[in-house]
Amino acid sequence: MLRCDPLMSSSVELPSPLELPELPPEMQIAGEEELFFRTEDGFRIEALANLAPSAERVAVLCHPHPLDGGTMHNAIVVVLAKRLLERGQGRVGWIRFNYRGVGRSEGRYGASKAEVLDALAALAEARRRVAPARLSLAAYSFGTGVAYRAAIVRKDVDRVSLIAPSPRTIADEVGEYTGPVQLVAAGRDPYCTAQESKDLARRLGASLRVIEEAEHDFVRFRREVANLAVPFIAPELAP
Repeated sequence: MLRCDPLMSSSVELPSPLELPELPPEMQIAGEEELFFRTEDGFRIEALANLAPSAERVAVLCHPHPLDGGTMHNAIVVVLAKRLLERGQGRVGWIRFNYRGVGRSEGRYGASKAEVLDALAALAEARRRVAPARLSLAAYSFGTGVAYRAAIVRKDVDRVSLIAPSPRTIADEVGEYTGPVQLVAAGRDPYCTAQESKDLARRLGASLRVIEEAEHDFVRFRREVANLAVPFIAPELAP
């Protein structure tokens, strides 16, 4: 199981970091290019991206906790990118990236705060590469706090999808981002109860979609996650 930000207080007990976390297999999706960009504090970040010059929108995808094996190859991140490829046909691009200290990204784990600089750098790279495009953020687990804080800083983020967030990933910043927010929750998530999901959605002013039978990692329900998240982060592709 992947855990949420350990710095946030909660009534729910979170697991300790894994000594030797299992990493997901590396996967490059058709049309992706490898790229590197630098953060405001000078670290070189590794990414994979599909950025057609004609793209109307770019989605930045944020992965789960790096101390528990989270990378840009996480299954939820990959299924979102694949769905964008299937539906996007060049109209919607994406960037998925490794936080500092993950893979070939420079630096070291920053307790969810420094990782915000990594997400901001990815958004800046998207804006630099495809200047007219609208920007979205989609994030899973630990990444939801990173993405939400980045959306507050960047005034040009159009919308945000938070997959399996919890009150521990988003604390004092709740409500500071005023764009559309979606929350996709797992009905059997041991780190965020059904009531916590409802309360968080209310506090964020977010739409709430619950996959009742799913647990935190959404095994067997990942395409369903993508089917919910992609039309939200890329409304141009909605039926």
